[in-house]
Amino acid sequence: MARSGSDLNLFRVFHAIHEEVSLTRTGEVLHMPQPAVSNALARLRGTYSDPLFVRNASGMTPTPLAATIAGDVRKALRLLTESVDTADVFDAANSDRRFRILAGDLNVALLMPKVLERVGAISPGVSTEIIQLERSSVVHDLASGQVDLALNALPLSDPQIISLKVMEDPYVCAVRRDHPVIRRRLTLKQYLSLGHAHASSRRRGLGQVDFALRRLGKQRRITARTQHHLGLPHIVAKTNLLASIPRSLAEAYDLTVLKLAFDIPPAEIHACWHKSTDSDSGNRWLRDVIAHTQ
Repeated sequence: MARSGSDLNLFRVFHAIHEEVSLTRTGEVLHMPQPAVSNALARLRGTYSDPLFVRNASGMTPTPLAATIAGDVRKALRLLTESVDTADVFDAANSDRRFRILAGDLNVALLMPKVLERVGAISPGVSTEIIQLERSSVVHDLASGQVDLALNALPLSDPQIISLKVMEDPYVCAVRRDHPVIRRRLTLKQYLSLGHAHASSRRRGLGQVDFALRRLGKQRRITARTQHHLGLPHIVAKTNLLASIPRSLAEAYDLTVLKLAFDIPPAEIHACWHKSTDSDSGNRWLRDVIAHTQ
């Protein structure tokens, strides 16, 4: 059993080790040197008279006692953070806070230029770091506080994550200016007869355009696939391939932009954050900036 009067910072270390399963990563997240993390763990072990975490091939594995108390530690730290956040009013004009945002290249291109323009005008001392979104770890990154927000094409389904649609952009077909077949109008027959370039962060699988075509009993011919959305306009500009992309991305390049010959919902961007940061005044300010930037 833990003795009273334990250092609160020790429990921050406990929580970080439990989340990161690595002393090295814990030090990086908490900005602590490795010896300080090891010392904190040693003090926790003495406090509880239990190893708490055991090193194995997969990292630092919690003992049964550590697994039992992990939820209570998480809740206590969250309550403390919320109480501090409530009292701490974010002063945008004078803040030097650094926000970290997870986003893929398409969402960065569609949304962030205008967001950063507005942030710079309102709060010149604020800095922003944009990190490549990884689907497998996005919920963990938000829950651990490593990032403030994530920008995703869909709401995140985890119950601890709050999502808000902040942008939508209609899909169009982009082709090069001197395309040998397509002129001012694109028929569905032409669309299906030509080769297409497709981008998806996933290595395989269909996109929203393909699902829309499937509802019509149709299928396009994808001859080039990439994980980099911003590569599509450059591919289209040098080939006869078609790319079905959000209008604002197509219009940013010297391409012919045509209306698609079938119905498809617009591309969407959702801002996602963890419930523990919902009352953080700085996080609320950033969400408001993003939500009102079009």
